[in-house]
Amino acid sequence: MTISRRSFNIGLGTAGLAGAFAGLPAQAAQMLIYGNAGNIDSASNKFAKKWLDLVTERTGGELTFDIKAGTIGGGKDVLDGTALGTVQIYNGAYTGLREFDVFYAPYFARDSNHAQAIANDLLYDELNAAVQNRYPGLRYLSVARAGPWKLFTNEKLETFDDLKGMKIRAPEIEGVIAGLEQVGAKPTVIPFNELYGALQQGVVDGMATLGNLMITQKFYEVVKHCYQNDWGIGLDKQMINVGAWNSLSEEQQTILVDTFNELEPQDFFRATEEAEIENFRQWREFNGEDSTPLLDATAAQATLEPAIKALADDIFGEGTYDRIQAI
Repeated sequence: MTISRRSFNIGLGTAGLAGAFAGLPAQAAQMLIYGNAGNIDSASNKFAKKWLDLVTERTGGELTFDIKAGTIGGGKDVLDGTALGTVQIYNGAYTGLREFDVFYAPYFARDSNHAQAIANDLLYDELNAAVQNRYPGLRYLSVARAGPWKLFTNEKLETFDDLKGMKIRAPEIEGVIAGLEQVGAKPTVIPFNELYGALQQGVVDGMATLGNLMITQKFYEVVKHCYQNDWGIGLDKQMINVGAWNSLSEEQQTILVDTFNELEPQDFFRATEEAEIENFRQWREFNGEDSTPLLDATAAQATLEPAIKALADDIFGEGTYDRIQAI
């Protein structure tokens, strides 16, 4: 079954899902393995349990799920396993695709809501095609808004111009690297599991990473300032093995996707927004009231726009950046 981006997000309506499928004929239960690199207490996996438990309920037990959280490798391992079929559902940031990496470029999207609209509507078909071209065993389902990325530095910035010459840790994500280069920083690629040590040892002057990790990863111990400005948008991508997807009935596919889209705004995205407020409060307790500056981003946005526009148009085709800004 082939579903376009428009028909994909038009199900029976989330409010009536439970009643609409109450009379489905009984089928043999099917177990699907869900994989994520984080531990079971991560925001992603707490949300996944609520989502998938409700899918089990709404399918009358026809679909059940085994959540593998932090036990089957890193993001790339889980994604590769989902493509091969040893895992059926993938959740994570990693894709290895430029089409998704560009979302992490600062000011590619205005905010998390804009990023979701781009990913789940405007560019859904292009993103799904990119996934299936790179990973024939996968299809793209949806994104969860994991919150904005942030910049962290030891030396306090007065403006973003102060980033010039600074060694700032970046992941191996093209959008992050392009943004840092455009403002004159020196992006230094360091894997996440080596990041705390690199900051502790002064290998880099700061970092770019997902803001909601600032407290859980104890980064306040090794870096002084965290800026309230958004610096790219974090999205958790949901992928499913094509064979597993095709084995589901149309009704089961609808329940799986519509239940996700119903719960994500309140049970995932709002939770990340509320956590950010508390995270900044705790950061100030550790590092002082002046440790979470909000900078004027006007000049930085003007500096960044040519590079981000060129990147978006190179990846998706001429005029894409203008289309993105128009929605």
